[in-house]
Amino acid sequence: MHWRQRVFRFPELPIPDGHWRPWSPDPQAPAVRDDPRICPTQVHGQLSWPSPPRTLRVDHAQRIMDREFPELPTLAAVIAQMTAERNLSDAWERLALHMARLALAARDADQSLVSEQDIAQLPQLRGPLVEIFRRAGLLRRRPNRWHLALHPHSPAVSCEHCLSWSGTTAKLCSACKNWRLSSEKGTCRRCHRTLPLSLGRCRRCRVVELEQTLADAPVPDQLWFGGDIDIYVNKTGRDLNNARDRQAQQRRSELRYWPEHLIDPAQLELFQAPERNWKAIQDPGLLKISEPGQAIIGELDQLARDQAWSSATRKKSLRTLRVLLAWLGTGTPILERDVVGVGDLSPYYNTVRVAGFLQAKGMLVVDSDTVGTHEASVRRWVNQAPPQFQADLHSWIAVLRGGGKRPSPPMRWATIRGYTLHVVSVLGTWEHLASLSEVTEQEVKAAAANYSVFTSLPSLFRALRRERRIFRDPARNVHLTTPVRVPRPIPADRLKGMLNQAGGTKDRLALVLMAVYTVRLKQVAEILLDDLDRSTGRLRIRRPNRLDHEICLDEFALQLVKEWLTERHRRWPLSTNPYLIVSPLTALHIDRPSVGISNFKSLRDRIGINFTQLRQDRFLDEARETADPVRLMRLFGITSYTAIHYVRTAHPERFAIDPTQA
Repeated sequence: MHWRQRVFRFPELPIPDGHWRPWSPDPQAPAVRDDPRICPTQVHGQLSWPSPPRTLRVDHAQRIMDREFPELPTLAAVIAQMTAERNLSDAWERLALHMARLALAARDADQSLVSEQDIAQLPQLRGPLVEIFRRAGLLRRRPNRWHLALHPHSPAVSCEHCLSWSGTTAKLCSACKNWRLSSEKGTCRRCHRTLPLSLGRCRRCRVVELEQTLADAPVPDQLWFGGDIDIYVNKTGRDLNNARDRQAQQRRSELRYWPEHLIDPAQLELFQAPERNWKAIQDPGLLKISEPGQAIIGELDQLARDQAWSSATRKKSLRTLRVLLAWLGTGTPILERDVVGVGDLSPYYNTVRVAGFLQAKGMLVVDSDTVGTHEASVRRWVNQAPPQFQADLHSWIAVLRGGGKRPSPPMRWATIRGYTLHVVSVLGTWEHLASLSEVTEQEVKAAAANYSVFTSLPSLFRALRRERRIFRDPARNVHLTTPVRVPRPIPADRLKGMLNQAGGTKDRLALVLMAVYTVRLKQVAEILLDDLDRSTGRLRIRRPNRLDHEICLDEFALQLVKEWLTERHRRWPLSTNPYLIVSPLTALHIDRPSVGISNFKSLRDRIGINFTQLRQDRFLDEARETADPVRLMRLFGITSYTAIHYVRTAHPERFAIDPTQA
């Protein structure tokens, strides 16, 4: 058949110009038979030249998708069988079917078989297509090796980097080409070749490491295949790390154990157990958890995600709850001291969030004898005092806490802690005395070296005399003169740009309230949302045992309040804390506490000025402007003594000299 008739069968396959020329009677045109590479054959006594090569592309297969070939079902079955045998992908099966359809369209019009010369012109999968057509019985073997002379090919070589065999002439396989794009060149720590590396190893060494690490790794062959049939093409980087994690989790699950006392999860508690030492538990993270415990842990996890806990806080809380439920079960309530004990195992456990969650579910028993840090310090220092004074110290502390013979308002443990520290330091010098009733006035004056000790000692002796433990108060007539400190203004260069150094909106709002409106740090932390009236621009400052003070906010302060409320709602939309200023710890706390004054420590460090100095500078600045103590009292809510003190400092010429101080 003439070559024109073959081309006419599928005119949609373009033949590029200059690739070959047909035989022509024109002596000026070069004929095909003049090409020494083409070997003619004799058919029925006449010379016949082989069909010239054609250029076939993948898009040609897309153009003939609608053509029907009677041999296509047979080829599809053979392709599916080969895909299953070699464990190939679905994409390879679809590509092979396209190439088979293209080979059927490229065969001779009068031939039912496909020749190897036609398959050799395919753009991809030439080798596998020969085997597919051979199995289907549709392959026509080539009569000679003329095509090798017509199309000289370079010999197939192995990949230079991974040494795999793909049956192609490419120096690098496709996987190594992609590896080279995302890796830097260096010397491999295993094979010492200069290649693109990842974690210090080339791709070949990573694959060898993969075979030794993966539990379900493919069986390695002596010949490592690459290209389209590379079984490691997607199992060199991330899969290696994931396999290690899976194996670590599997080994960890094999080591998990049930606590010996939870043989029957439905068993009730026989008697109250003594205080547990949680640090004695071997590998608390390997305890098994029952299904009810897993459900409770899931509730905490969902609550943490709904309330936007940080990743570290959520993981610490879940870890703490797992240990508690795994060791104690879900049948009995959990003591608060057990939650604290698990939280003290390491910094990777959390106590506050877990205790609040268990309390909300009714699974927490609050210990009645819980001792705080300040109370524990007071008890420790009392035990360090001389034995003959300890009974008097206990009676004094009971009076301060409101437990004396006559009722009195209880004092905070933090204040008692400071008093006790000063008193115990003085009692160490009175060890020669049998009791505190032997203390004289001269000894009190000698011991009162500073104002703190002098404040603590009168409190001690007044309480002991009221409890009838001593007959006279040796500190009653002791008076110490203290110097009057004159407030000094802060230099203007230190105040300049202070608001820009504050940082976030919360710190800027707190700084404005303290520096402009002279609100104390403790009062800023205890401002309630109900104390703010944005419609009138007023803010109420609560003062225990005194009338509340009301301040009027300007536009700048109201804008800061608006920005902070917007940020608070965005970060903690489910927060029910009644205070204006909240932190990530108090916003979602079940007890809804106020923030501590330590929450503003970073603000003080950034601006480099003490908050008390800011407050005094504001008083002094207003006193210089007005010289009216009544205005200071109304504006800042201070006493008359404090107002006169700052006016006297700002305008000393308006006050007569006190004769006693002349």
